[in-house]
Amino acid sequence: MKNKVISENIEKEQQENSSKVREDKQTKQKSNAQKAMPVMIVIIVALLVILTCVLIAYYQVYKSGKQNANILEGVYTSSYYSMVDNINNLAVDISKYSTLSTKQAKLNTLNDMRGDCNYVLAGLSVLPINEENVVSATKFFNQIDGLCEAYTNKLNKNETLTQEEELMFDKIGLVLGEIKQKFNTQNEGMYDTNFNFIDASIFDNTGMNELSTSLGDLTSASIEYPAMIFDGPFSTALETRVVKGLSKTEITKEDAQKYLKDKVYKNRKAEITYKNETNGDIATFDFEIILEGKKYNAQVSKRGGLLITLSSYAEGGDPIMKGEQAVEMAKTFANNIGFENMEAVWLEIHENVAYINLAPNMNDVIMYPDLVKVKVDLTGQDIIGFEAVNYALNHVSRNPEFNVSVEDAEKLLGFDYEILKTTKTVIKLDTGKEIAAYEFMAERIDGLYYYYIDANTKEIAKTMKVVSIKGVQKLI
Repeated sequence: MKNKVISENIEKEQQENSSKVREDKQTKQKSNAQKAMPVMIVIIVALLVILTCVLIAYYQVYKSGKQNANILEGVYTSSYYSMVDNINNLAVDISKYSTLSTKQAKLNTLNDMRGDCNYVLAGLSVLPINEENVVSATKFFNQIDGLCEAYTNKLNKNETLTQEEELMFDKIGLVLGEIKQKFNTQNEGMYDTNFNFIDASIFDNTGMNELSTSLGDLTSASIEYPAMIFDGPFSTALETRVVKGLSKTEITKEDAQKYLKDKVYKNRKAEITYKNETNGDIATFDFEIILEGKKYNAQVSKRGGLLITLSSYAEGGDPIMKGEQAVEMAKTFANNIGFENMEAVWLEIHENVAYINLAPNMNDVIMYPDLVKVKVDLTGQDIIGFEAVNYALNHVSRNPEFNVSVEDAEKLLGFDYEILKTTKTVIKLDTGKEIAAYEFMAERIDGLYYYYIDANTKEIAKTMKVVSIKGVQKLI
């Protein structure tokens, strides 16, 4: 019995020791867990911070990459459409050349053609097109540029171009027709779909991409480029802008605001707020205008206090006014705000907006250097755009002389034409020089032309052709 009691005591003591060991172990584990908790929190927080930084960095890279892609897409789009426009301009210039009969007229057109070529070459060099596909076209436009330079040098030496040299432009015109067809096919696809130059620029393992493929074959294997040996650089001259059309007297911003209220928006409830001023060739006071819930921005010149620009947007909907009504509205508007004796010299309508060019008529002579441009909303029946920069730069009193008779001037037009209208004008040449000229609007078998004959030297100073682009008439 005694041994049994001792045994039970020993067993009880062992159980108590084992229980104590378990409690100590649990306490230690709990203590260790409590100690580890701050470490885990630190680690988790650190990981969250690192993850956040990675996400921010990824977003910035993504955003930057997207911005760069948008910029590149804009460069490609601008280059492409500029190139297409200049290919069309070159074709028009070449078609004009065969109608010219004087040295100066040919020189002017040759210079225009060189400019067209170099803009085309710039587009070809920027766009992501397979190099082998455009090498022949690049050489072709380079050679046209060189050909024009060679012909210019020959004419400046008073040498006559041979019949074979003159016929070279007929060959060039045929090739341009093929190239234009390639681009017109591409344009139709671009208009019908949301064409993306970035996506179309990815080259495959054959060295081609969507843009190169869609343009078709521009190599000499597909197009019979004429043999030409001329090549040469391109240069251009800058014109200094001198403000001659504004008086020396300066007005205050209060005067400018009163002019807008009493002249531009006379008898209309317009809220006119001064915003800031612009200092440049033509210094202006700038205003925001709210009229019938619609916002306009206007600039009034500090010198002389004339409206230089006005801009807003057209309302949606079908046109209500006719083009002739818009012209009368534009002329009345210009006359009321200080631009007197203005005459419409060009009307172009696109959708529900009329674009009207006005020029002063001084003693039955149209002063083209003083051109003013007006936009009329044919739905809202209001003026939504006005620009008088050329007027501000050039408008002065003139006494042009017309020493060549209109009959003698007309003889330079050659044959196979019908004169629709003859006008006395003053025009500004690309050199910046102003001349008195007869304007002949002439209908030929291939379209409508405007010829400007120097009324003192009896030279064709400028030739322009009316072309239709997407249903809109342009003067090139």
